[in-house]
Amino acid sequence: MIAFMTLLLRGIFLTFFFSGFAAAAQLDLTEKENGKDLWMDRGDLLVFRLPSNPSTGYSWSVAASKPGLLLQQGEATCEIPKSAKGRLGAGGTEVWRFRAERAGTLTLTFSYARVWEKGLPPVRRLSWPVTIRPSAE
Repeated sequence: MIAFMTLLLRGIFLTFFFSGFAAAAQLDLTEKENGKDLWMDRGDLLVFRLPSNPSTGYSWSVAASKPGLLLQQGEATCEIPKSAKGRLGAGGTEVWRFRAERAGTLTLTFSYARVWEKGLPPVRRLSWPVTIRPSAE
């Protein structure tokens, strides 16, 4: 009986202890969600998957209206579909990852352009308003 009560109390304690440590949410976005208001909590992750074809010289760049609220997680990567591997000129998907660092609001804007073509507007621009809520600690 004592062993059962010990296990029960240990389970209750662990449940309450770990309930304060909710896992970070992840928002996966594509160009289809362009302009959609994004609401997230500190610690949450944003993952953007944007169509790209590096063989054309075009690539995405990103700008935040308020630096320091979102922290980029590593460099952007390019994913090439298995069906396109080994094919010259095949397109893929650029993947950008960000973590919500501080509470606040900002606009995250992606521009698709050739970096050497100065003075020309990007061929594509995507933008998301982001609100980061303070964590509930």
